[in-house]
Amino acid sequence: MPPPRIPPSVASGSVREYQTQLEEKLTAVFPALPVEIEWAAMTDERGLYSPRLDAAVGPFATNNICIDEYDQLVREFEPLLNNLFDVHRANLRAHGQPDNHFDFERMCTRNRNARCFLAVEIENAVSRKHLMGGAINAAALGRIGLAVAWNQEKLRAFVRMRSYLLFLAEVGKNTFDPSNLLILSKQQVMEALDSFLNSSAPTRRSPEHER
Repeated sequence: MPPPRIPPSVASGSVREYQTQLEEKLTAVFPALPVEIEWAAMTDERGLYSPRLDAAVGPFATNNICIDEYDQLVREFEPLLNNLFDVHRANLRAHGQPDNHFDFERMCTRNRNARCFLAVEIENAVSRKHLMGGAINAAALGRIGLAVAWNQEKLRAFVRMRSYLLFLAEVGKNTFDPSNLLILSKQQVMEALDSFLNSSAPTRRSPEHER
């Protein structure tokens, strides 16, 4: 099966340029929520390593727990999350991997006490060890984690990394649960955000509408 079509919607450029584009798009999709790039997740925890996510959507659970808020956001943005989930599953199938390990509900509820709603890690010219660390940070810190591959080589590496983690679990080894981690290309993420914006434009909420 050929890989899912990747539309030419993202111009070539640096990761930093893509982060800026992504921040603008996420702000349009989530106008009432904080959106940050290079978000340090653990600065409030003295003595702990504080990973920086390439992009993150709040609310940020740094001084409180946001379980109920994230549950509400899952319901409100279910069309977007479903789209991302479907593309992720298509990517798994395109690389010869089964796509039925976890269902949509498991994805949305696996990491209930997260630090942010969406945690995004973008991987380009990094080692496989670095790639795995980024993916684990996204899944550990976000209610939904997005592992964004810069090219097909990195997409394939993400898929193989996920399969490795699932294999470890299958044979009873200590491992990490990737059920809330979605693997997508940089173009697929932008296309999903654009599709959501276009389909919900007449009804999008904004801070002005809520005052």
